[in-house]
Amino acid sequence: MPGKRMFVHDYTRVGFYMITILTAGRRRLFGECAENRVRLSEAGEIVQRRWHEIPAHRPAVETNTLVVMPDHIHGIVYVKEPLPKPVGQTIRGFKSGATSELRKHFAAPAMEFWEDGYHDRVIMDADTLRAERRYIHDNPRRYCVRKANPELFVRVNRLEHERLPRGMDWAGFGNLFLLDKPDMMPVQVSRRASIAELAVLRAQALEQAWRGKVMVSPFISPGEKEIAHAVMEQEYGSLILIRPEGFPPLYKPSGAYFDLCAQGRLLVLSPFTHTGRKQELTRERCLQMNGWVEEMCAKMCANNGAPR
Repeated sequence: MPGKRMFVHDYTRVGFYMITILTAGRRRLFGECAENRVRLSEAGEIVQRRWHEIPAHRPAVETNTLVVMPDHIHGIVYVKEPLPKPVGQTIRGFKSGATSELRKHFAAPAMEFWEDGYHDRVIMDADTLRAERRYIHDNPRRYCVRKANPELFVRVNRLEHERLPRGMDWAGFGNLFLLDKPDMMPVQVSRRASIAELAVLRAQALEQAWRGKVMVSPFISPGEKEIAHAVMEQEYGSLILIRPEGFPPLYKPSGAYFDLCAQGRLLVLSPFTHTGRKQELTRERCLQMNGWVEEMCAKMCANNGAPR
């Protein structure tokens, strides 16, 4: 994984840094899944110990949060006082020390264990720090769920289906067979909807979801998000979500959407190209997506086979 640096940031500064390091070739060297948890191998225990030994070599760095996954690690380091050299030197030192001990463990003096570089994220505020910690602690469960249900966590590019509006390059992630469901319901809720109006729409959506209709929407407005989460809280109902910014590399749904995907109750669609930059969600784009939703829900599916 090539290093992704924030070029305007001084990496010798005090602060929190989220670090992700992959194994070479994404080999599963550090453990295996068992009951939706990662059981560490001896190599994984070596990596875990080496990470927490970083402060012994760099007293200005606290190792904070860590999870060791079969084929990568996520950790947060806290630089508590300015460093003489960027924090990247500390990460390279960790990788080098772990490699030396792992080579002895495997009796393989030339074996490579890490992909080049690493990925970092500068954590700028307390809310982001809490979110990253939650993500890290939940990562083993999410990883193991994906490995147990790989067919539900696959992105298909150049997706073709009779229900999809033509003239665009659609991509889909999740349960593609939701496109073959006979009944779909558009979910469009104005930001000006009153509490009473939203309660009625929510009740209608839950009833239709119980009857087997798939809810389709970008789920952008607060009311649309509330209906989406109401469906996700049930043991029934499925969602097709139109994503307005395309799919980044290594995309997977987050939060409650992840669990819905694991249950086969979510399909995320997008015809947009991911640019890597935050794109303004304009009124025109929202209207465009709502038009696609209406078109998809109005079409009857002629076949019950797999999406092409």
